[in-house]
Amino acid sequence: MNRTVLYLFCIVFASSCVTKNIAEVDFSVPPKNEKELIARVYSKNKSPEWLALKGKVRLMLEKDNEVSLGISIRVRKDSLIWVSVTAPFGIELFRAVLTKDSVYYINRTNKTYFVKPIAHISQIIKTDIAFNEIQEMIMANPKIVKKKYSFEKTNDDFLLSTQDYIYTISNLYRIRKGVMIDEGNSLIYTYRNFSFENDFPEQLELIVKSASETPFNIKLNYSKVVFDQQQQTPFKIPSSYVKAK
Repeated sequence: MNRTVLYLFCIVFASSCVTKNIAEVDFSVPPKNEKELIARVYSKNKSPEWLALKGKVRLMLEKDNEVSLGISIRVRKDSLIWVSVTAPFGIELFRAVLTKDSVYYINRTNKTYFVKPIAHISQIIKTDIAFNEIQEMIMANPKIVKKKYSFEKTNDDFLLSTQDYIYTISNLYRIRKGVMIDEGNSLIYTYRNFSFENDFPEQLELIVKSASETPFNIKLNYSKVVFDQQQQTPFKIPSSYVKAK
């Protein structure tokens, strides 16, 4: 189950933050360059104070090796991320809470726990990542790394690309796909099935490829999305649990 933790944390892998000083945007005029397009993306996409997600996560670790689990995610903006993963019939396997400076984790299957600095996430996924970047990925509002991009209009999408980063952006100014390449490693994340009701994706797919490890694929399918309603985020380490090594 510890390996499952690694894969689930990777779904929130995000890119570096940029400053959002955005002037008023005229959306009736198509963007002429990457600067105007990025301004529209940030102007259109706002993060709620609370977000609750519930659904299924499917992990494809190796060929013919697939695991399907239930997942519940609750986010309080700029404060915490609460995650619970369950087996069939609602049996909880593990629970985790991320704050700006710490990671709290309990494993129900072997009755262990740990409390570590938030930098532990970077050690797991071999990439520097901050709490706010994890939060933005979960909220389907990842930041675009500050680079000089080539700008292209393709059918109903816009394309921003460099040697290391590629973003596909819809004509509604939502990031639909991101590709990140780093020294032989690559991460591809794709948001699909944006709801007409709340403009939030019903599916997040993540593909991770590494030069030294077996590639894997994750799909999150949300059956319930709730905005701006305060959520319970219970977390208590049972006295009988032992500290994980």
